[in-house]
Amino acid sequence: MGPNRIREADDAAPPRAADAPGRRWGWWGIVFVVAFVASIVAGNALKVGESLYLPDASAAQLRDFYATSAVAVLVQSALQILAAVALYRFGWRLRAALRTEGTRAGAVLGWGTAITAGSLLASVVCGLVLLLVAERAGDPTVAALGRAALVLGGAAHLLGSGLLITAASAVARRSHRRPRWVFAYGRVVGPLVAASALSVLVPPLVRPEPAFRLLAAVWLVGVGIGVLRGAFDEVGQDVPA
Repeated sequence: MGPNRIREADDAAPPRAADAPGRRWGWWGIVFVVAFVASIVAGNALKVGESLYLPDASAAQLRDFYATSAVAVLVQSALQILAAVALYRFGWRLRAALRTEGTRAGAVLGWGTAITAGSLLASVVCGLVLLLVAERAGDPTVAALGRAALVLGGAAHLLGSGLLITAASAVARRSHRRPRWVFAYGRVVGPLVAASALSVLVPPLVRPEPAFRLLAAVWLVGVGIGVLRGAFDEVGQDVPA
């Protein structure tokens, strides 16, 4: 879905600063980025033995990792649960601030928020289940849980992020929200992040996923800082694009 296909309702009134639900919600996007990065750092610091690279991991490697690195898995899971909650809160408050209820863009933004936060949370659940059953479950079960964690935490999560970024940036640009560079950037980056979900069909695309996560993180932090500084409250008059 390209950003040029997302439109607000024809008769929707331009949003006003007074309609935004405060500014503190801008922290949620930043909290997500910090918690997610911290989960990776903590997982690497606390692991026992070699790192686990999910796309190439065999059932035996999965079983060995979850049997020996329980502390790393638990700490990483806790931080990613925090990240998922923060991302959901951020998307929900952004949707309310943009006043997109009843519009197609609002629906895309809502679904994007639910998918990106929900899939990350579901990926954590898969990891915790693996932690519980890895030593006694058969190879097909272990491999399936590992694959589910990879797809949910990677392709599905990035698809939702791309939808959220694309829809929110389109609405914000049309209502002349600031920081303008953030939403101009989002209209380019959002579809790229969503397209990274093709890694489900083209496995080599899994490798550049960290780059797509970085692109999304820049947008989230940019919007968050803009909200906290009050720039997001500045809304221009409707003029021809």
